[in-house]
Formats: sequence, C-alpha cells, structure tokens
Amino acid sequence: MNTKIEYQSIDENLWRSAKDNAVTLLKTDRLEIGILEISPGVRFPKEGYSVHAENDEFAYVLSGEVVFSTDKESIKLREGMILYNGKGTPHATANVGGKPARVLWILSPPR
Repeated sequence: MNTKIEYQSIDENLWRSAKDNAVTLLKTDRLEIGILEISPGVRFPKEGYSVHAENDEFAYVLSGEVVFSTDKESIKLREGMILYNGKGTPHATANVGGKPARVLWILSPPR
C-alpha cells in the first residue's frame, strides 16, 4: 500500500482567496474539507440555497457569528460551535456579526 501525506497550510493568503468564496483544501475519495470567510452582512449563497444531494455536511465556526438557515429553520452559530447538515437539505449561511466569520466545512462523500 502506497500512502501519500497531503496537507495544506491555512495562511492569510488562503483566507483572502476564501473571502465570500468556499475554497476546497483537501479532497479524498471519502471527504472534502474546505474553508469559507463570510464578510459582515454577506449571505452565502447570495440568493436561494445550496443543496448537496449526496453529501452530509459539517460546519465548524472558527471565528465570528453566522446564521445557518435551511428552508425550514435558522440557527445562530458562534465561534466554537459545530453543525451537522444532512444530505439534500437546502441551506444558506449569513454573517450577522460586525467582523468576518471564518468557517471550516467538511462534506462526506466529496462532491
């Protein structure tokens, strides 16, 4: 068995590329991990909802505050909180705080 170690340094340049944009860091045959920085007052996506028909999603708020909404309910998440969103659930995330919010997300299986 040939194993390859993969890694990604999450520095400020990478966070700049993730400003209001979901950036994939690592992807395997089992999961996909990425980051997203949402500016104050911004909703992601801007309109409608994201739907991952085949993927469970986890989101961990690294900093700031966001409101995670489905087509049925909303919940405010603060730094240090983690959320599970089941496959096929329409959802959106909005930054309701006064500073950028940084989120680490995981999809399983990957897109």
